[in-house]
Formats: sequence, structure tokens, C-alpha cells
Amino acid sequence: MKHFVTDAVQATLAALHQQGVLKTSAPRAVGFSVDPPKNAAHGDFACNVAMVLAKVEGQPPRKLAEAIVAGLVDVHGAIDKVDIAGPGFLNFTLSARAVTGVVRTVLAAGETWGRSPSSGKRVLVEYVSANPTGPVHIGHARGTFVGDALARLLSAAGHDVVREFYVNDWGKQVETLGRTIHKRYRELFGQQVTLVDGEYPAEYVKDLARAWKDEDGACWLDQPEALWLERAIEVGVRENVTAIKRTLALAGAQHDTFFSESTLHKAGRVRAIVDTYRARGATYDADVARGTEDKVRRDESKAAQFEDRQKGGTFLLTADHGDDEDRIILRRDGTPVYLTADLTYHHDKFERGFDRIVDVFGADHAGHVPRLKAGMTLLGHDAKKLEFVLVQIVRLVRDGQEVKVSKRKGTVFELADLIDEVGADPCRFIFLMKTANAQIDFDLDIVQKKANDNPVYTFQYGHARCASILKKAAEQGQPFAGLDALTPAVLDALMLPEERAMLKKMSLLPEVVANAADTLEPHRVLYFCQELIAEFHSYFTKYKRTERVITDDRDKTQARLALVAAVKATLKSAFAILGVDAPDHMTAPEEDA
Repeated sequence: MKHFVTDAVQATLAALHQQGVLKTSAPRAVGFSVDPPKNAAHGDFACNVAMVLAKVEGQPPRKLAEAIVAGLVDVHGAIDKVDIAGPGFLNFTLSARAVTGVVRTVLAAGETWGRSPSSGKRVLVEYVSANPTGPVHIGHARGTFVGDALARLLSAAGHDVVREFYVNDWGKQVETLGRTIHKRYRELFGQQVTLVDGEYPAEYVKDLARAWKDEDGACWLDQPEALWLERAIEVGVRENVTAIKRTLALAGAQHDTFFSESTLHKAGRVRAIVDTYRARGATYDADVARGTEDKVRRDESKAAQFEDRQKGGTFLLTADHGDDEDRIILRRDGTPVYLTADLTYHHDKFERGFDRIVDVFGADHAGHVPRLKAGMTLLGHDAKKLEFVLVQIVRLVRDGQEVKVSKRKGTVFELADLIDEVGADPCRFIFLMKTANAQIDFDLDIVQKKANDNPVYTFQYGHARCASILKKAAEQGQPFAGLDALTPAVLDALMLPEERAMLKKMSLLPEVVANAADTLEPHRVLYFCQELIAEFHSYFTKYKRTERVITDDRDKTQARLALVAAVKATLKSAFAILGVDAPDHMTAPEEDA
């Protein structure tokens, strides 16, 4: 419905300019806004166009508002009246048929409602990227669901989206995994082994060793590390990534590509990027980063912990582009640091020609953001294309107490265990219900209750209630006749203020989706659904003894069933954009029984 007002204002500005009333020659370039007013009594949409034009036109905004109202060009014949408020705000009230027509628009679009046509833009979303040395655990859970929802959201907004998982299969951590697997492999042949500090004691490593033994037999038992380490890493990473994919499938998250860090090293691209930076005059060799000679490091910082490995080397001029200091990319001994591979990987992302590059990181990686942006700028890339969504930690709570280990395994809480206990939909909902940078308490008890104090249950029950009403109507011999039978005259029966409010709300879904995709905030779609569901529950409860949906009045029944069907279609489409299931049947909460 919003475009009825936008189009009318633009057409009016063009006409007034042609008549010599306005100087503005490019009405579509005027940055006015059209939004629902805070007070519904002020109309359907408020517009600030007169306020925006006042300075350039050199006229009082109220005088401009009066001219716009007097010369209004109602392109779609949808505007009932326009009021001028305050210094010059325009309050538009749409005709009843313009509002009820939303039902036909929504039902005609069906499961595509809220989605935009192709934008022609390509977007890369990298998310999860859990270390392949172990399973996906609760620390990766929020990034999993947020990243997947972002990819779905961007796709719904018309973008061509590639979902990517970066596999960190190079360096000391995977080497340690390989050595641990070899010890467990030897153990399977009766040899005594002892794990040292930093190795992986978890049971899954024994499974990796068994897989290796089943494939290769005993041929690696008495070989030197230089021969078996690469094979141990290969088996370990392969099996762990396979397990990671199984967990992601449980979560309803999919990736198009799994990008291996080791391919960058083996192709010589990590060392080559250092040469590229050197050729661009973006590096220098020194003992410490410039300006940090007297800097005192916090004992717990990585710079302090690994000081013995950072005795100078080649530094990148990241401080010139927003970082708090220059970063080392090549140690004195010629070995690259982790950042160097990450810069190479992000350079590859830009080289693939994406219009937007989105990284979903844990909030503990916030310090990585400015150095990556600076590194891309130093390569000549447009760092504005590189966007980051930082997800805060999640605290699992049971019986009011924080939970850190799985009851089933007695180890760190794996995402698969969480999904097994509460389900994928509750997980997804809870992780999306706040902005990514807000901390969350995940109450394991509440999300399993079939009651109104469980926000997940109430959310899905909104769709199920719509489905139940439509089913009940069919059972009573008054099935919804469908879109083809909906005439404007039938829809005229939707006269209640709550019905009008829901219709206006549904009309906003395409804009909500587009804005959420622009800002990378999937919680906006979730909030939209919650608001629509709350309005529907309130409407149904308020009128169930007076203005019932199913009555002897055929036209009114069909109109209200159409409204219910449109709410159902809107919720189903929005749920799909978030990745949440839309059930047709649920047991009513005890409060509503």
C-alpha cells in the first residue's frame, strides 16, 4: 500500500513543477519518507515531503503541503483523504478498497510474498567456519543460525547468494590434531600412549583413528612423522568436516562451498600476497610495529602470550587505514601468520567479483575486523563491500543455572546435542530473536513448554491457529473459496479497525525484508511476525463471541477467511525467509484450551 502514497506524491511534484508551482525538477530524487504514523488515528501513512522541500523551494513547509494537497495526483485512485498536521506533515488515509485489496495481493503472491525480484547483485556469506579439529559446539551455534538466516534473507531480497564455510585446515592446530590421531591409531594396535598438554583427549578422536585404521591398516605404525602427519591431518579434517556437515543439516543450514585454507598455502598464494603488499609499498621490516615500542601488552592478550614467536618481521601498514596498530604478516623466519592467510582468503573473495561480502564472526573476533578492512584497502579493494556481523555469546540455562556441558556426553555442549534436546526451530528462533550483538540466555526449560510464556511456541502457534480456522470452516461446510471468488464487494466486509491494521501490517513485508537485508538484521523479520501474530491473536480473542470468523453471513465469512488465509500466507513466507517451520497443527496452550 505504501507505493500508492509514494507514487501519488512523486506524480504530484512532477505536475506542480510543470505548472511552475515548484522549482524542483527531479521529483524522484527528492528524499522524502512515507511511513505508518505512530498514532493510527492520524491515517495510514505520514509523509514529510513538504518539510524536505522547504529549504530548496524557499517556502514554508505548510504552504508547500497545501499546494501538494490541492494539486494531488492520485495515480492509483487509492487515496481517500489527506490531512495537513503541524508545520506541514501530510497524513494520508487510503480508501477501504485499497486496503482490502492487500488480501488479493498476498494470496496471489503466495509463498513468494515479501520477496523481491532479482537485483543482479552477487553476495557471499561466510558463516560457521568452525575449526575442523572438532565438532560444532554451542560457541558456533548462534553464528550458524544467524548466518543461515542472513543468506536466506539476502536471497529473498533478490540477491544471488553464495554460502561459504572456510575450513582452517592448516597450521599448528590441525598438526596437533594429526599427532593426537596418530597416538590413538597406535593405541588401537595395543601400544601405550600418553597425551600431552594441548592435544585432543575427546572420544571423537578415537573415532577418527578407527576410520584411519579401517582405511590404511597398520602401514603408518612405524613410519616417521614426516611421512604420516599429512595423512593423519587429511583423515581427521575430512571426517570432522563430514560430521560438521551432518550437524549443519540438523540445523537446516547449508553451504554451497567449503573453502580450504590449505589450498591457499599449497598454491603459494599466502606468500605471494606478501610480495603483492611489498610491491604496493604497504610493508616494512622491523622488530616491532611502528609506534608500539613502549606499548605494554595485557598478560592475557595473544600478543603477550606469543611474544616469543613475534620477534619482528614484515609488518603491514594497517594503522594507516583504521587499525589501532600495524600488523605482522611474515615472521623473521619467513613463516606467515594466521592473518596473512586470512588476508589472502579475503583477497580471493574480492577477486571472485561479489558486490557484498559478509562475514559472520564471533564477537571475540571483533579486533580482526579493522585489520581485514585495512588489508583489503591496501590491495586496492573497496573495503565498504566487506561487512561483518559479530554475534555475542550465548549462555545456556537450565533450572536457573548456567549449563556448560552436555548431559548426554558430559563434555562441551555440542550443537547436535542442543538440537536433539529442544529442536532446530526453537534454537533458530532464540538465536534470531535479538540483534546479533546482544547477549542471550537460552533457557532450555522454557523453550520446551507448550504455553504462552514460551515465545517460540506462541510464534508458531500463530500460523497453526490460522490453519486450524481454515480447516474448521471446511469441516462446517464453508470452506474458503479461494482467490478467484474474492470480489471487491466481498472484501468490503472487512471493516473492523483490527482487520484494517492487519492488512496494513501485511502490506509492509516486502519493505521489511528489503530493509532487513540491507542492514543484515534478520531479527526485523522476526519482530514483524511477532507483531502480526499478536495482532491476530488479539483480534481473534476480542471478537470470538461477537464478530466470529465463521457465521451464517456467507460474504462476511469468506472475507474473514480470506483475511485468515492472507495472514497464514504472510507468516509462512516470512517464516521460510527465517528458516523456521510453519506447522499447520499444534496443541493449543493450556491458557487457550
